[in-house]
Amino acid sequence: MSAKFKRTATIIVFALIGVAILWIITRGQDLNRIWNEFLGANFIWVLLSIVSGAISHVLRALRWNLLINSMNQTSRISTTFYALMTGYLANLAVPRLGEVTRCATLSKYSGVPFNVLAGTVVAERVFDMICLLALIFFTIVLQFQFLKEFLDYYVFSPLMTMTEGKIWIFLLAGLFGLGLLFFIWKYFKNVSSQKQSLASKIKRQLMGFLKGMASLGLLKRKVLFLVYSFFIWVLYFLMVYLVFFALNATSHLGIMAGLTLLVMGSLGIVAPVPGGVGTYHFIVIITLTELYAIASEPATSYAYLAHASQMLMVIMLGAFSWMMLSIKVKRLSKKVVSPQPEIVKKS
Repeated sequence: MSAKFKRTATIIVFALIGVAILWIITRGQDLNRIWNEFLGANFIWVLLSIVSGAISHVLRALRWNLLINSMNQTSRISTTFYALMTGYLANLAVPRLGEVTRCATLSKYSGVPFNVLAGTVVAERVFDMICLLALIFFTIVLQFQFLKEFLDYYVFSPLMTMTEGKIWIFLLAGLFGLGLLFFIWKYFKNVSSQKQSLASKIKRQLMGFLKGMASLGLLKRKVLFLVYSFFIWVLYFLMVYLVFFALNATSHLGIMAGLTLLVMGSLGIVAPVPGGVGTYHFIVIITLTELYAIASEPATSYAYLAHASQMLMVIMLGAFSWMMLSIKVKRLSKKVVSPQPEIVKKS
């Protein structure tokens, strides 16, 4: 069985899991109402959400450059941004491929060693995870009673009663479990079959990763790094919050609801499903319907609006970035192949 076939099979399996989740969360709902809610949305607010997301990615490119510069490497902001968005575009097709893609792309166009870039990405992700954990803690503290009722209703009570109305949640958990087991099996099978090659790759890349991780400690502009990080998360929040006003049913929700959806939606996006399809929608719909008493149809419309706007932004900026990098390659190739003027010696 070829490696390409295995990768394709993995993508298909997780995509099917996402589709199954979408089917589960929409079955029994009024599809016409969902569609009408979607079409009747105020898309000005959706556009503002897209703009907020685009600005957040510009700030991510600026922040990434700070880490790169701390390693005594340089890259143009535009090139860093194009590489970043190309990576996000790749993530829509294959989860986690984007990290490799953006490092490989930036290394190709800037000359920064791949392993150093990979280390800076690891450092960036570790810092973002710390930020997300802090945000989760902050949200739980401020909405402890809400979340306690949510867990009582969806976790503890179903475990005690196992009523038919909630059995589908356990079926969904089973799908997640099967997907996780498949991922673990695939990973360890690859490790066992390619043990030597994996060991050599680890040995070759380890020093670069450690050097890249050290970029956080070597930052010369730590305050600016923190400022960028703060506003990145503020813009992430606005991506979620602004879409509230696109629908009448969610327009009354406040800042804490936005923070809660930001946290819950982030957990859905990081699931190993292409683009967070299904997992994001499930978590957002459950949060809106059970924590904030939003009817299921407008909650579903909100989930589709928020997710589709994010995906549209990534596709547009990713395609633009890919086009700009292609133009850059053509310009460089013309410079290389352009004939040098002959020097005619005068007799």
